Amino acid sequence: MNEHDIDDRDLTPADPADRASLQHPDPALCPECLGAGALASGETCPVCEGTGKATSRTGGG
Repeated sequence: MNEHDIDDRDLTPADPADRASLQHPDPALCPECLGAGALASGETCPVCEGTGKATSRTGGG
């Protein structure tokens, strides 16, 4: 590595497929169900209505 190179080896998750290791969720996914379309209880997500995608109803305040 050169002295001007940036050491970014530890900036990504160890396993990109592991959802628990994600530090910044995908902004295209619903923040409530994280793209699953359903809650842990098995009910359809009320925020995205089961699509798993972020909607205009999500976000800031």
